[in-house]
Amino acid sequence: MAYTFKHGDQPLEGITIQRAVGRGGFGEVYYAIADSGKQLAVKYLRENPEIELRGISQVMNLKSPHLITIYDVRRNAEGEPFVLMEYISGPSLRDLLIAEPNGLGPQKSAFFVANIAKGLSYLHERGVVHRDLKPGNIFYDDGYVKIGDYGLSKHISVSAHSGNTVSVGTVHYMAPEIGSGSYTKAIDIYALGVMLFEMLTGRLPFTGSSMGEILMRHLNDRPDMSGIEEPFRSVIIKALAKDPAERFQSADEMADALTSVAAISDSIASFDPVTLTHVPRAPQSEDDQTRTTPAAAPPPPLDVRD
Repeated sequence: MAYTFKHGDQPLEGITIQRAVGRGGFGEVYYAIADSGKQLAVKYLRENPEIELRGISQVMNLKSPHLITIYDVRRNAEGEPFVLMEYISGPSLRDLLIAEPNGLGPQKSAFFVANIAKGLSYLHERGVVHRDLKPGNIFYDDGYVKIGDYGLSKHISVSAHSGNTVSVGTVHYMAPEIGSGSYTKAIDIYALGVMLFEMLTGRLPFTGSSMGEILMRHLNDRPDMSGIEEPFRSVIIKALAKDPAERFQSADEMADALTSVAAISDSIASFDPVTLTHVPRAPQSEDDQTRTTPAAAPPPPLDVRD
């Protein structure tokens, strides 16, 4: 499907599109430049904009170096909404996993968990559940790991059940209780556990030939932990507990379970994250949202470094 806008288009006054960046469940993302010269990521909300805007309203004024900043929501002459965000030039965690299909290794994996936890804890402390944590929503840029895409963010409810009738999130990272309408911060902990497994192994803990099969595996199966060493093994097992009460009670607690081990802490301290910027960004695919079986490993880019 062709993108709606091309280079040089001005969907909003003072904002000029440079190129398309990716396409997600709710719309299209573009790299754009304001008349002032400021670089922007512009998200054009094509599908179900009210869902995205509801989530954005919860996080519009949050300020953390570990979150992608949302500047504003503007509408064109036709009333269509556009979200103006901080532009990230660095790679996503998805890009890194594509470049290293056998996994990132313990050092990089621990680095990402420790830094994702900072942004996640910031959200949770302010009563916000992300609800769609996945590698395509995690970025490295200018010294920071940042969490993006708040289209599904939701304030934590006192009740364990929301009024939603449609499950949200990406099926591979979906906690078992989401099927029954539970959206506490425990679902973000679960998704972080899935990502840690994927970073270490290059594969997903639960796959299948359909969304329904994958969801059933989240409910009933245990991940294959062969080849995963401590402390990562214990951390993943706890993060992926079927009962939310048995998981880590905060993202910081999960990160601490790794960083409290001296060897892991020293490894993170010696890691040079500048090497992450050597990985090129891959074009986002809608398959990233709906893939039900592991994608075939792509050929390594010609300029893969590190």
